Amino acid sequence: MKTEILVGADIVIRIRETGEEQHLTAEGIHCTWVWNDGSRDAAEYWAVADWITDTFGNNIDWFSIKGWTGTPKKEA
Repeated sequence: MKTEILVGADIVIRIRETGEEQHLTAEGIHCTWVWNDGSRDAAEYWAVADWITDTFGNNIDWFSIKGWTGTPKKEA
């Protein structure tokens, strides 16, 4: 079984070029939690980490995921 989830997260990134730290809130990150593959927390965490790397690529030195929440998607 699996559950489709929308994740929101508070993150901190450091821009490689300037060294500036930015505090961001991201919403609506898609996550598919496959129940037999691991915990829901792990699926949500890695969905956020993947979103950060997809969005910022090699333009950041590091990131920290301060917290996240996930809500199962409602069928339309």
